[in-house]
Amino acid sequence: MADLSITAANVEKAAGAVTESYIAGATVTAGQAVYIDSATGKAALAACDLTAEAANVKGIALHGASADQPLEIQVDGTIYLGAGTEGAVYVLSDTPGGFASHTDADDPASTEYTAVIGVGNDDSGIDLCIFPTTYQTA
Repeated sequence: MADLSITAANVEKAAGAVTESYIAGATVTAGQAVYIDSATGKAALAACDLTAEAANVKGIALHGASADQPLEIQVDGTIYLGAGTEGAVYVLSDTPGGFASHTDADDPASTEYTAVIGVGNDDSGIDLCIFPTTYQTA
């Protein structure tokens, strides 16, 4: 999968964005997809090829954080990333924290989970419509 190339300095929430605050469970960079670890309650990097829980995307990190530091994530609305293609549907990739256009995805393995992140807009960003599933690729 060819992940979307995001420059952390370009990550910015749009007006009306919905955010939530967590504690980082590992080092996180702005623009990475995260899930909430049920054992610790902390934000960790999401990936489609680990477990159903790790593919359960909660949101996108709005800034960087080291383990045990506060982390604000965006869970709904438009997020500017300085990257993205209008109309492209973005899905979680097998790179921890990464996501890619579904058309750039390699043939996924049968053990990978499907999680939609959002749709690219015309402002180099994504309109988030996070939809994680427990379905694995057939």
